[in-house]
Amino acid sequence: MDRVRVERYLSGRLGEGVRITSLSQAFPGLSRETWLVRFERGRAGAAVEQGLVIRADSPGGPFPPVPLEYEYRVYVHLARTDIPVARPLWFDAAPELTDGRALFVRDLVEGSTLLPGLGDDTAAAAERRRRVAIEHIENLARLHRLDWSAAGFGSFMEVPASAEDAPRRELMRWWRVWERVRTAPLPIVTEALHWFADHLPKRAAALSLCKGQNGIGEEIWRDDRLVALCDWELANLGDPCQDLALSQGMLKLWDRARLVAHYEGVAGFSLPPDNIDYYIVWNAFKSMLSLSNGLNSFLDGRYRHLARATLGYGKVKVYEHLLGAIIGLDLHGAANLVMLGQPNPYHNKKVAGG
Repeated sequence: MDRVRVERYLSGRLGEGVRITSLSQAFPGLSRETWLVRFERGRAGAAVEQGLVIRADSPGGPFPPVPLEYEYRVYVHLARTDIPVARPLWFDAAPELTDGRALFVRDLVEGSTLLPGLGDDTAAAAERRRRVAIEHIENLARLHRLDWSAAGFGSFMEVPASAEDAPRRELMRWWRVWERVRTAPLPIVTEALHWFADHLPKRAAALSLCKGQNGIGEEIWRDDRLVALCDWELANLGDPCQDLALSQGMLKLWDRARLVAHYEGVAGFSLPPDNIDYYIVWNAFKSMLSLSNGLNSFLDGRYRHLARATLGYGKVKVYEHLLGAIIGLDLHGAANLVMLGQPNPYHNKKVAGG
């Protein structure tokens, strides 16, 4: 995107001239592009500053095979609740700004997706990690307590028949997606899917609105407080244990058992440890599925971006070997194997917020 096109687009949507003061892309933006826009609107001398986020499909489409409009609808429904999210403004299915790629626009929330210094080897940093972990887990518990039916999520999300039905429905939904988007047969993955079926949780801890991906790098923080939950493309109705298992290493910030106990006290229900272990392993499959899906646009010539090939071939092969390794393990052993390869959240890399 360039300033001239963004100014023209926003002026048309807002019904008055705007002047871009800052335009930057959030890193890494491989699945979808996220642009942070600051601008002035109104007459000179009385101009009002404003910030927006433009989230758009990349030229090769997203890695997770989920339409962008789905994520926008999640934001719209969440904005009517007390869950902290940026206010959604509009969805555009085929704008000229992105040469026909879908986008949606939301308010810019001031803050950062990362917390520099969180991994310092000091007593103060250790205490800070405890506070951040508790802040995050409490927000997850509030999300999982949300009355998703009253908030309207059942109008566009797949609704499990019961807590007992939720784990199998999650498995079969993504199994069908895998059959549709895979770029090769990969029989080891098929065998792993049968392993998941054999180790399926007996029931979900609750039937909750789940975020799908969360933790450091996924939310907006300000003064070590979580001010907005972002990235809702994998949101679903299912087992809340998903969100604790797929939390970008947040369970490593502090003592895992104490974090889970704190969560249970806020949420009002218990989390079966086997369910968390199951979804830790399940995340390896869903990650591989998304990366494999992203390779399709490279293979058919729509988007010859090198990262698509690197991730779609190399990283997928890593996940294939990992899934092959778990086939002979019990649930706990498989979860430990996957956890060994999870990224460490104690880092100080800086990326744009928004």
